[in-house]
Amino acid sequence: MYISYINGNTFKVSFYEAAVWIAITGLLYLISLGNYLLFHTLVELFSVYVAYVIFLIVWKSRARLENRYLILIGVAFFFIGSIDFLHALTFRGMEVFRVPGINLTIRLWLVARYLEAISFLIAPLFLISNRGPGMKEAENRYRESLEDSAFAWKVFLVYSVITISCLLSIFVFKNFPVVYIEGSGLTLFKILSEYLISFILLCSLFLLYINRDRFEDKVFRLLAASIILTIFGELSFALYAHVDEFPNLIGHYFKLLSFYLIYEAVVYLGFEEPCSLLFRELKHREEDFRQKAIFLGDEYNHICRMIGVNRDSEQKNKSPSEDKDQEGYHSFSQHFPGIGFQLDENFLPVFIQGPVEEMTGYGKEELLSGKMNFLEIIVPEDQLSILENQRKLKSNPKFVVENEFRIRKKNGEIKWVREITRKIQDRSGDSGNFQGLVYDITERKMAEEALEKIDRIRVKEVHHRIKNNLQVISSLLSLQAEKFEDKEVIEAFRESQNRVTSIAMIHEELHGGKSLDTLDFADYLQKLTADLFSSYRVGKDGINLKLELEDVWLGMDTAIPLGIIVNEMVSNSLKHAFSGKSDGEIRISLRNGEMNGENPAPKDEISGSDPDCLENNRFHYILIVADNGKGIPEEMDFQTTDSLGLQLITILVEQIDGCIELNRDQGTEFTIRFNNEGK
Repeated sequence: MYISYINGNTFKVSFYEAAVWIAITGLLYLISLGNYLLFHTLVELFSVYVAYVIFLIVWKSRARLENRYLILIGVAFFFIGSIDFLHALTFRGMEVFRVPGINLTIRLWLVARYLEAISFLIAPLFLISNRGPGMKEAENRYRESLEDSAFAWKVFLVYSVITISCLLSIFVFKNFPVVYIEGSGLTLFKILSEYLISFILLCSLFLLYINRDRFEDKVFRLLAASIILTIFGELSFALYAHVDEFPNLIGHYFKLLSFYLIYEAVVYLGFEEPCSLLFRELKHREEDFRQKAIFLGDEYNHICRMIGVNRDSEQKNKSPSEDKDQEGYHSFSQHFPGIGFQLDENFLPVFIQGPVEEMTGYGKEELLSGKMNFLEIIVPEDQLSILENQRKLKSNPKFVVENEFRIRKKNGEIKWVREITRKIQDRSGDSGNFQGLVYDITERKMAEEALEKIDRIRVKEVHHRIKNNLQVISSLLSLQAEKFEDKEVIEAFRESQNRVTSIAMIHEELHGGKSLDTLDFADYLQKLTADLFSSYRVGKDGINLKLELEDVWLGMDTAIPLGIIVNEMVSNSLKHAFSGKSDGEIRISLRNGEMNGENPAPKDEISGSDPDCLENNRFHYILIVADNGKGIPEEMDFQTTDSLGLQLITILVEQIDGCIELNRDQGTEFTIRFNNEGK
């Protein structure tokens, strides 16, 4: 895409649209010079280019198109464009085919037009129902993609046979009808063919209109307009007697525009519409998941009521409501797509009901007889939580287990299941047995993982775009600085550029890292300081950097202000601390927790901190940026100075609710205590 700014408005134009209008302008110029042959050649070659682009787009997106109409048309345009290319090579001056006269030229033209018209005519016959917006199984979507790919290959092979047969008829067998006679002009066959092609296109337009509900409105309008323009073009070609006449000229324009409209339809359905379709499907997935959650909520309440029923109670002691609940239990257990069970005091099964073999691969008798312990089916990583829940069930009679874990079926397949278990209460208050239900939630877990993956990709893409935009801003600042000669102005631009870069690096780390909202701040500091030393490298070869960094993961709300703070402190040290010195050291320390084994500096050597800062133990992290340079003058209060960098440091420390101290002994040492609120 390119963007032009006119009167404050922004316009986006695709490269192809720009190329179309530039080409048309150039062709008009050639026409004005009377070079009709060159005009025809360029139009044909440009049409061939568009035809190939249509084919490539359709071929690459054939698995995503909602019907097979455009798959057939896209494949057909590859062969139509190929024949048009041969047609262009027969023009005078090309000298590719040494065949006298224009008979060969018009024959190839007719073959391409017949192929185009018949393709539009038969394409509606291959329409299939649009894929509904509701959520489909992944297996069904994969199968449909395979079917569309197979259909595209079949169409390609059929068109290959037809095209090769036509070319053999023209070049080898030479039995294609004569279309032009020197001295007499176009034959009756050629003229009637143009009208027949127009009639076929008219029929195809009628079939397209009948099936218009199978297309998006925009796609239908583009296809219909393309066919209409093609009809006008064919009628124009039926009227001319010489290549330089106006009908031939306007016919080529109609052809070029019809190709362009097909391109627009393919781009919309192959690219723009799949994007909206993806979001529509995602929305339907979310709605479907919400409905399932509501259903599972009702199901859960029903389960809790069912497993609360004491099946060991004597029938004669049951009240009418208990009888109703018991009847509901039997009805529910028959239709519930899960396993109901009872366990003894050692959590061994004494009763199992439901699709045991379907869910686990093991028979009911294998589990009841003890040949296979259900705990062994559970994935080892999830067994610890099961044992912990069993301990809680024994110690607390009112405890209800709600747990999700994985089981490995007999054939090795992994399934996600949800378990709800509780103790059976009898009249004495404790029977020692347990009962519950376990059911398959694999489909729900897969939906959750898919949504999580999509959200992860979306967030990473946001970080990537922000990083790119910040890098653009940094580059603009660098370019703008080159227009000035004042060193202070240039330095101000460089400082702003470094601040923007420090933020961009955070978004780059979040985009490339495993976590979406936290980053390894120690690794970030290494890259940031290396970038700063590179920025101020002139005359600073003797300045060493010492890093003492622990692994600390910070949220973005804390990392961005802290990154700018380090940027300002290190920049100030590189610019001011070592003026007149050939060597020195900058030290950065990042610690998780209080400073161990290190005595704080005396209070009279510390300035700019809250009186209670040293005694406050609520901070979890400590950042120290120090240098052994000439230090900040005693009379300067860094919190009230006019320096923009020091003002930023003070403001950003307050923003993260931190505490800053300045130690002027042996250079400059800033100590910042803070918490990670954004983590």
